[in-house]
Amino acid sequence: MQEFSRKSDFRQSLVSYAAKILVARPYFRAKLRDKLFLRAEKFNFLDPSGVIDSILDDLSKSGYLNDKYLAEAFVRRQLSKGYGPKIISLKLKFLGLDREIISEVLKSQAYEELEVDSISRYCRKYPRVDPRKLISKLYQRGYNSQAIKKVFDSDWLED
Repeated sequence: MQEFSRKSDFRQSLVSYAAKILVARPYFRAKLRDKLFLRAEKFNFLDPSGVIDSILDDLSKSGYLNDKYLAEAFVRRQLSKGYGPKIISLKLKFLGLDREIISEVLKSQAYEELEVDSISRYCRKYPRVDPRKLISKLYQRGYNSQAIKKVFDSDWLED
């Protein structure tokens, strides 16, 4: 285990560790923060929160850490898997994203088009299923009623 004589040596070690894991794959800010805290705990560094926050701010300013960009990619991937905005929102909250970023990504115009396309693809997978059962399944998968109404006739949705 390394011994750090100065705070700057410790910071440099965390920066190089962050760069090493960000090269492998992108991380959300909260997940990278957790990984850096685990690394600091491994080296028995007391009160690393200030150093870690400054590292994360520097990485964000330089463009290596972009939660909004990653959230947009995550949303596209989840829509391709057939999940709706409610379930995607829960997954993003679990990953530690801010509510502002989640709502911004889910309210974009491009997202609405992707959601309608995702519903259409899901419906084409099950052409022989009763439309009422299919609508129920779409609600279970987290889609909202406006997007479902765009795909189906409004007659199916009336009570």
